[in-house]
Amino acid sequence: MTIIKNINIDGTQYPVTISDEEEALSAAYEAGGAIIGIWAPPSPDIPDEKEAAPIFWKCLYLVASPEELSPQLLERAARRRADLPWLIGETSRLLIREFTSRDPLEPPSGEDGDGVFSDWEKREAYRKNQYAFYEHGLWALTEKTSGQIIGKAGVTGEELSYHIYPPFRRRGYAREACERIIRLAREELGLARLWIRIRKENTASLRLAGALGFRPEKTVNGPDPQELRLILPLRKQPGA
Repeated sequence: MTIIKNINIDGTQYPVTISDEEEALSAAYEAGGAIIGIWAPPSPDIPDEKEAAPIFWKCLYLVASPEELSPQLLERAARRRADLPWLIGETSRLLIREFTSRDPLEPPSGEDGDGVFSDWEKREAYRKNQYAFYEHGLWALTEKTSGQIIGKAGVTGEELSYHIYPPFRRRGYAREACERIIRLAREELGLARLWIRIRKENTASLRLAGALGFRPEKTVNGPDPQELRLILPLRKQPGA
């Protein structure tokens, strides 16, 4: 079975090939198209059942049947293959998306301690590994009216992080972005909780964390005594 879906992204058609046939997937991949494999893991009760062909390991997704395909999954497969950013979410003023290779680097600062977002090669490695493997991470916050990147925010594991660039602070962008990302963490990522690290002297971030529902962790054994760790449960606790 082979199905080809043409996904419209900003006026351009991107083909996505969905198939259980090795030749069809290989041809589509060699032509630069996105591929999704139809394949179920071999059953231990059927000893002679074939393992998946190597081309299946190049599929961004594997599905058991075409019924599992959704418009979002198809678009994300097309975007990943074409090196276009995933659109994570939006607010009234912001578009939350993945960083691209064409985005400007941010100036080196303590807010980018490991230099990932101020060094092009490090950011490229981050994009190709963090986004592709985990499907979440730190995302670009883009102002809808200007298209300008005003900061970054996102989820790594269970940690919420954000950094609004100095010219755009005190406008409510941090809360706006974090509220949307918290909803995504609960509804799409299925996380049970989030936590955030904030230095004690950063009173503005502590106020924001409190407004978002974060509360200080009762016991913290962190390496930095000046850093607080706050927790936000995303699911109701038993007996609550």
